[in-house]
Amino acid sequence: MVTDLRPESPPGTSLKSLVNGFVLTKQTEGKSPRTIEFYSENLKRFLWYAQKQGWTDDIRMLTAWQIKEFLGYVGSETHRWELHGNSSESSLGKASHTTVHHYFVAISCLFNWVIKEGFLKDNPLTHIKVAKPKPKVIIPYSQEEIKNMLAVCDYDFQHNAKFLACRNQAMILTLLDSGVRLSELVGITLNDIDTEKGWLKIRGKGSKERIVRVGKTTQKAIWRYCVYRPKNGRQELWLSEEGKPLAASGVQSLIQRLMERAGITSDGSTHRFRHTFALNFLRADKNVFNLQYLLGHSDLDMVRRYTSTLGMEDALKAHEKASPVDLMCLK
Repeated sequence: MVTDLRPESPPGTSLKSLVNGFVLTKQTEGKSPRTIEFYSENLKRFLWYAQKQGWTDDIRMLTAWQIKEFLGYVGSETHRWELHGNSSESSLGKASHTTVHHYFVAISCLFNWVIKEGFLKDNPLTHIKVAKPKPKVIIPYSQEEIKNMLAVCDYDFQHNAKFLACRNQAMILTLLDSGVRLSELVGITLNDIDTEKGWLKIRGKGSKERIVRVGKTTQKAIWRYCVYRPKNGRQELWLSEEGKPLAASGVQSLIQRLMERAGITSDGSTHRFRHTFALNFLRADKNVFNLQYLLGHSDLDMVRRYTSTLGMEDALKAHEKASPVDLMCLK
């Protein structure tokens, strides 16, 4: 008879139980819904893989090699999580380094919390290193791309899709004029709008509130949208045709459809509106602290990326006048 010499698991050392406890802790700490979703979704995939591989559910028995194996699966598998249908698109094809890093961050935070709570003494991630993804070049929407998207809204309005046209136009202009994040956009309620001043109350990361402003053109677009918006007692600003609040995924989908109809082939998302706002604001107002406040950043790191992008654009424009080969008139 073989005796199992492993220590009995005290209550709470179950990997699944600790993941649940970690996510609940983040909720009680007041983290934003988007942050909660980040941890919940990434760790759910980690649990799926652990069960698929037949790992022990005792977190004390997990090894650094197993976690490396999981990260390797994320980075190399071209059909992850065995998903099918509409929910599988993002899991097809090789994952980016950024995606792998996201999983590493989520698991690291879990184990740091487990150690802090006293369920584990040694962290198996201590000797696992995943380099941070290098920042990509920031490319805003061009003025022509914005005009083409708004032209689609005008077309819809003229062809009796007035509610959708007004909503989509107001949404694009709000994103472009305020630089709010997607999660902040869908969180706006009717009570958050000051129609006289054009102020919007925004709930940012960590439930921090700030006031941003939109200009007269955007104010008019929001007013026109509210004329056609269903009067059904819902306080959320952005509603679907069925009168239900729009989720972040719904906004992403409608932006993608607008881009396709507008003939825009470049990569794009709602977050690209935030980049567009930041760069255009910096061109008009050089005060980086104003931009930091409006974007809701806790430091200037991201703002510095925007200033670097402006510097890059200035240098490229200067090259049009100072190209060495053009000035030599070589043939």
